[in-house]
Amino acid sequence: MRLEMLSLLDGGARLFVQAIGERLGCSEDAASKHLQLLAEGGFLTAEREGRYLYYSVARSDSLVEVVLREIKTESSDMGSVLKALTAFTHERRIEILEQLALGAMEFRLLCSATKISREAMKRHLRKLERRGFVEGHNGCWGQSESMGAFGRELMACVLG
Repeated sequence: MRLEMLSLLDGGARLFVQAIGERLGCSEDAASKHLQLLAEGGFLTAEREGRYLYYSVARSDSLVEVVLREIKTESSDMGSVLKALTAFTHERRIEILEQLALGAMEFRLLCSATKISREAMKRHLRKLERRGFVEGHNGCWGQSESMGAFGRELMACVLG
């Protein structure tokens, strides 16, 4: 639903919560919660006018631009876009990706460099691997060779 909200607001649209809920077929409460999370994440801006809260796409963020461009492509699958974005929803996964951007590392050295426990590291690497950002071979982890253009653009936006 959040990607649909971004798509709806793309192109300069500025809508209030009730209108967004009606267009997407959800309650005003549900729309409000999703819109608030998108605004907290920097994807949307919110402006109050009287009793209405209007939302629009935050244009200053390159991550927003990358996501909007991807969801407009014909080959784009909203589920895949959302799954890729969830690679960056935990600060430890971002730490791991920052470390691996410097070069491949053995598992134990990666744990040591990031100060992440072995069990937590295994969990985060599995999530990153399922999303196509990292791959492991013989106990050594690095950025995925098969990462697509969208994944590379996301990495560039998040890691700087």
